[in-house]
Amino acid sequence: MVSFHWIEKHMSFLSARLGCFKLNAGNSFFFDPTPGFYGFIGQGTTEALNQAIKLLAEHIESKTAPIIEQWKGPKNPLVTEEYDWSSNQEPPGLIRYGGPHHSRIEIAITNKHSPLIMGAILAHELTHHFLALKGISYPDEEENEQLTDLATTYLGLGKLTMNGYYPITWTIERRDRKVTYTYQVGYLSPQDIAAAMYSVCVFRHIPFDSAKSYLSEQALLLFDQACVSGEGYQLKKQLVEQRECPHCGKLVFFGFHQNDDDIYCPECGWEWNTIIKDGRRFWKCPECGLENNRDLIRCVCGYELSR
Repeated sequence: MVSFHWIEKHMSFLSARLGCFKLNAGNSFFFDPTPGFYGFIGQGTTEALNQAIKLLAEHIESKTAPIIEQWKGPKNPLVTEEYDWSSNQEPPGLIRYGGPHHSRIEIAITNKHSPLIMGAILAHELTHHFLALKGISYPDEEENEQLTDLATTYLGLGKLTMNGYYPITWTIERRDRKVTYTYQVGYLSPQDIAAAMYSVCVFRHIPFDSAKSYLSEQALLLFDQACVSGEGYQLKKQLVEQRECPHCGKLVFFGFHQNDDDIYCPECGWEWNTIIKDGRRFWKCPECGLENNRDLIRCVCGYELSR
């Protein structure tokens, strides 16, 4: 799982490259994947998918949209019960560039009748197309795919990816045993997308209730959890400054660790613990473990917390 600090860093990169993107969009910034939209793409025709991706392109103000290629493989994507899904290494979607403003997308036929996953694939591949138009990419392939996933939320398509990135699981009976398979698309986890959605809401001052509309039940739960974690991160950001380390006594700059959202002393590695309860900042004493208001901890156990 990526950190809020990681999300903000890469959002800053996108902001620097895209400028004031859809500045006046307000509460209509996110595309709303209605049941009607999912029903439309669930038809399983490339004609419907091409119309859908044009609709999404208009929403993110892309001058052009990729072309969805005709399905490859059997017309009926259902397989025999003996099919080993763990051997399926086919990418959910693949984009090919034919020049400026021209790209074509091939979607694995196994996703033909999975509208939530299909919506996420369309959002991801369209974001690839949009970023390519702007000349935005990372040289490392894995990092670039993660940036593209993050950019789906930054461009307003995050509800599609959050709904579609949740794993689906099914069980098949095979003679004397049952085999359970799990299928999931995306380079960031659904928890990561939820955290990115929270960060976009904070960045653009979008009410959380607006971001919650047309989310699946699982996505809605993840978003609520991300909001709680995000509020904790916002409080921790208040600790990012130069101060005396309560552990080693040196005057240092406390900042976030590269791989998580914890605050560390760069000299001794001491972690500054803060606990969020009822919207207030609580502290955990590193000596006795007491959790309470910062001033109360100082009074009860005498441990001096530098501020």
